[in-house]
Amino acid sequence: MFFTVNVVNNQALNFHVPVPLHIIFRSGSLLATLLVSVFLIGKSYSIRKYLSVFAITLGIVVCTLATSAQGGDSSLSYEEASKHYKEWSIGIAMLTFALLASAYLAICQQQMYEAYGKHPDEAMFITHFVSLPFFLIMGGDIASAAQKLSASAPYSILPGVPSLWVDLAASCLLQYYCIKFVYQLNSRVDSLTVTLVVTLRKFLSLIVSIVYFKNPFTAQHWLGAVLVFAGTLAFADIWGGNAAPKKDDKKSQ
Repeated sequence: MFFTVNVVNNQALNFHVPVPLHIIFRSGSLLATLLVSVFLIGKSYSIRKYLSVFAITLGIVVCTLATSAQGGDSSLSYEEASKHYKEWSIGIAMLTFALLASAYLAICQQQMYEAYGKHPDEAMFITHFVSLPFFLIMGGDIASAAQKLSASAPYSILPGVPSLWVDLAASCLLQYYCIKFVYQLNSRVDSLTVTLVVTLRKFLSLIVSIVYFKNPFTAQHWLGAVLVFAGTLAFADIWGGNAAPKKDDKKSQ
């Protein structure tokens, strides 16, 4: 399932799905996790958490649309996507499937920890190791990408080493620690909280990209940022403090 979710998410871009829309779908994982938790495993949440999840999701959507309107990192415009409606519909279906499957996978991991103990390093190794043979299906694409990496300009401080290989190595290293910490977090808190943290990381990545590429931070960005941070504070219930015992995340009877 891990392999399927990641491949389907990436392949959706080949079906004329604009990058901003792709980001919006990926950002909906918080809402998807909440809904899957409610309908599949019978969890119940307070109205505050429903509203906070909605605010965070809406805030990221607003920021993403504001960025795409500036001609940001979209590989296809919405006009181009509309010309390929059938392919676009397939891409949307793929993203919807991946979104729900990803939410279900997070819950499965949580239930696995509850049933067999918390072994995040082992879970991370097995999940990725078992997925490796399936990448043989995409051997041609991987070989083609490797050729492009090798053809890149040499890295400035490492003569003779293609710069894109250095970038890939750095990305793999950072991704390793990112994924490792996510698995560690998943062994300590519920799947909804893990998804909240990952969603906030996506939002911060969007903000960093705006600053790095020196795009203007518009009123829409401010609105999105306020929604995200207000939703996060509401989710954490910092206003309620410890005055009353928490009643969230209880399984319905």
